[in-house]
Amino acid sequence: MLFCSLVLGIGNINWQAVGRELAAVGTAALTLPLHWLVTDPEFDAAARHRTPVVFVHGLLGNPTNFLAMRTYLAARGVRNFASFSYGPRLDYQRLAGELGDAIEGVSRATGCRQVDVVGHSLGGLVARYLTESHGRRLMRRLVTLGAPYYASGFRQQELAIFGEQDPLVAPPPDDLPGRIRVVPDTGHLGLLYHPAVWREVVRHLTRPHEVGRPIAPEVAEAA
Repeated sequence: MLFCSLVLGIGNINWQAVGRELAAVGTAALTLPLHWLVTDPEFDAAARHRTPVVFVHGLLGNPTNFLAMRTYLAARGVRNFASFSYGPRLDYQRLAGELGDAIEGVSRATGCRQVDVVGHSLGGLVARYLTESHGRRLMRRLVTLGAPYYASGFRQQELAIFGEQDPLVAPPPDDLPGRIRVVPDTGHLGLLYHPAVWREVVRHLTRPHEVGRPIAPEVAEAA
């Protein structure tokens, strides 16, 4: 369905986006048997960036979707990881409560008051809903990848990344408040494996803390 949407979409065929999306589908399929590699490593209090990162996959996804990103982050000092997984379901409000429970468990196990979260697609929506309810105190920073969004914009702690050629979740308008990055020639699954996305994730998770910064439209192209 993703392939057909990219090929039959409005305008000319973006073969680069089609190629990246097909490669992403292949990578996701090939890494499924590697679920045994997705373990929560022992907490490293000496890591350059010690805040745990909780990954939340999308609908029909799997924690293995983040293997490549985890490797990239670990090489840059972000290496305390945990995963939240769930079966095929769409009740994101209830899933947000379960994610909150999982985050509290990570906090107890590591002694960290807050965690960072990276969520793809529905996983990003679940995490965002948690920040807008009782779970805001649990999350230091949030990165969403191709996640459905509200017309009210994004919170200060969130970086929202979108694929320019995503047939499922189109990038938001330029005047929507928040930190927004749009990755050219990329679809929905391709966001998981694009180096430009990984760089933006690292920048957001490791940037200095900001106090009192107003939330204004900040749409940029990820390079």
